[in-house]
Amino acid sequence: MQLVMPFARATSYDPADFIRGAGNEDALQLIERFPDWPYSMVLLHGPKGCGKTHLAHVFAARARATFIAPERLGTAPADQLLVGNHAWVIDGIEAVKDHAALAQLINHVRARGDYVLMTAQSAAAELAITLPDLRSRLLALPSIALGAPDDALLMGLLAKQFADRQLRITPEVLAVAVLHIERSYEAAQAFVRAMDTLSLSVGRAITPALVRTAMKQSASLNE
Repeated sequence: MQLVMPFARATSYDPADFIRGAGNEDALQLIERFPDWPYSMVLLHGPKGCGKTHLAHVFAARARATFIAPERLGTAPADQLLVGNHAWVIDGIEAVKDHAALAQLINHVRARGDYVLMTAQSAAAELAITLPDLRSRLLALPSIALGAPDDALLMGLLAKQFADRQLRITPEVLAVAVLHIERSYEAAQAFVRAMDTLSLSVGRAITPALVRTAMKQSASLNE
């Protein structure tokens, strides 16, 4: 029996590796216009795997922004966190435990005239935030939703995720995959993980035939 050993996968957040498509065009255009923004703060939101973190890194590279881990908010006053820069990223504000600290940081950013890009899996109105001051501030921010991937974006995302796993995939494999998998970011990630595992377990390269076999097996299990 062949053992399939898990390995850590290094995801590339290089701006050159970002896959542009209809679902992220608005967000990417805003970042590319920096610093010509109508407002100094923005919230990007979308489902897991849609590229929010990669977009945050694209912004950080363009604006020379500093990431502030959500978990750090509340561990020090806002003026101590906002040191040495004037552009910031808070990636995943759902992880912020101290909502008053986030409200304070937003106030300081506005007073200083700094820029900040925040990301979340949900729109501001859907976040589990009950602190009135913070909720009103987030609702007032410009926000951009990252939409579902079209076929071209989905194919590009699959190619990148396979490349992150150091797997060379032919265009034919990607074409077959796009025909069969659900049009969602999570489905794309699940497909790449499943094909990587299957390829290792059977000792075969990922080919259109192997993809079709995997799809048939999955369909039979779901019947």
